[in-house]
Amino acid sequence: MQKSKLWLLKYFKGISFVLFLMILISFNFILNDALHQKVHASGQQFVKQVYELNLSPSINNEVLAALAKSEGFVLEVPKPAEHFRHLVNIEREVFSYKTLSLSLYHYPAWVTQSYLFILLNLIILGAASWSYRWWGLLNVSRKITPKNTMIQPTKIIKQKQNKIRLIKQVKKCELSSLYGGNTASHSLFLLIECNFDKKTDKEAIFKVLITRKLTEFKDVSVKILNSSYLAVTLPHIPIPELDSYVEKLHKSVFLLCQNHQKSMTHKNIKIGACDYRLGADKIAVYQLAKSALMLSQNSLVQHSHRLALNYCQEKPLSSKQVIENIKKNKFILFFQPLFELSSGEILEHEALIRVRHSQLGLLAARYFINQDYSNQDALILDKAVITQVKKLMLSESSALTVSVNLHPKNWFNNVFWEWLPSQIAELKLSAKLQFEISEVEFFTHRESITNALNIIKKSRSQVVIDNVKSSEKIAVLANYNQVCGLKLSYELIHLLNEKTQNQRQIKKIVEAANLLNLPVYAVGVETQKELFTLAKLGVVGAQGFYFSEPLQEFTQAVFN
Repeated sequence: MQKSKLWLLKYFKGISFVLFLMILISFNFILNDALHQKVHASGQQFVKQVYELNLSPSINNEVLAALAKSEGFVLEVPKPAEHFRHLVNIEREVFSYKTLSLSLYHYPAWVTQSYLFILLNLIILGAASWSYRWWGLLNVSRKITPKNTMIQPTKIIKQKQNKIRLIKQVKKCELSSLYGGNTASHSLFLLIECNFDKKTDKEAIFKVLITRKLTEFKDVSVKILNSSYLAVTLPHIPIPELDSYVEKLHKSVFLLCQNHQKSMTHKNIKIGACDYRLGADKIAVYQLAKSALMLSQNSLVQHSHRLALNYCQEKPLSSKQVIENIKKNKFILFFQPLFELSSGEILEHEALIRVRHSQLGLLAARYFINQDYSNQDALILDKAVITQVKKLMLSESSALTVSVNLHPKNWFNNVFWEWLPSQIAELKLSAKLQFEISEVEFFTHRESITNALNIIKKSRSQVVIDNVKSSEKIAVLANYNQVCGLKLSYELIHLLNEKTQNQRQIKKIVEAANLLNLPVYAVGVETQKELFTLAKLGVVGAQGFYFSEPLQEFTQAVFN
């Protein structure tokens, strides 16, 4: 009898082991198939990208090979694979998109993603080991537990039931309530700019619109501010849905305006939003919403912006406080290096101002630069920056090029341009000073800033066009010898590898700039993949957190 039991036990253990092996092999096959499907999808996307970029396999073979390598493919069988042909077979697949077909080679998924297979097998083995031990301990405990311990006193049972109820009640509560105030929702304040006929009652129309479109809100406030902006307040919006409500409102306002004026486009509707908690400073909320509206007005692509009023922004620096701190020398300059992609050398440094705050520390320019400054305040701001830049440049033994992004008002301020030449002259050609101006400002006001451009030319200084988004007006720069380069907008660089439209736009900008011998630079580069694509598109230099954070000293920058 005992022998038959032992035989049955061994038999079931053998079956369990076979089942375990089958499960292990099945999971590995499933993972391998999933990774192969991912490779296939990547190949299809690559061929689509090549087709949309109009790259010829015969003419652009080097570019095609480099792009294929970045996606994990090669155009030809690599030579080292011949030594391992008996162990690893290089897989060949033909990918097609419309009229284009490409034959690509890649290593098997189990080779390139071997760490995933190792991790999967370790997890399965660990789970099996834990289950086996748990089952063994469970059997032992059943054998040694006396029968009389199975009956428990009724008081202990009631205590355990009460604990279970308590746990269930806590789980039903929101997690945030366990850690203080409930911040699951914020109120949203929006400033809307749209061109309506003066005879139209905007306030009445928008109240009806918001009541119909946003039926879930009861306490909605709609007011007209300064006869130009429409102020809307939406209370108690879930934090994850803040941006969706802003987009929803922009779409509704656009459709409403288009019904009144057929020529209305999306870019004619601009929205600045600020989300805040109960009891926040209304002035601070309004200032942030106005700053967000200014960001929307200055952007040709993004027509709505949202800024959050958090604990460190509830008392932002006003323009008056900024100027007072600058007068007291409570500011510091950081420098963002611009690297040449071919050599890794630093081409220039962009000066970035940080203003000291007694509680918040150093504040970047984005927290205060979009506020309203008078001509005199803007003059004080840029004078302080250039004076400090000049001191640092004169203290360096090597020749440097520093780029300064001037406040827009100073391009039209004759007092500033009367003061500047003497400052540039003190550098004695040991270093260069460049001035940045946005593409929109330059092409919109290029006739009004003729005096400023002439002074820059006489001083042997130069201009960089910043925030370039299209190639339409680049040909005009043939008449401006002061312009020495173009900087692409961050919108074109962000998620570059996922947006073929942006790649085509950058290619057009580079081609137009090459006709004028103007280098094109990229800003806000964050990944190696972005850098690789930019280099293939003809961009000469780049700056961003991929290379270096803004530095206090010129000599700290290193090209990685």
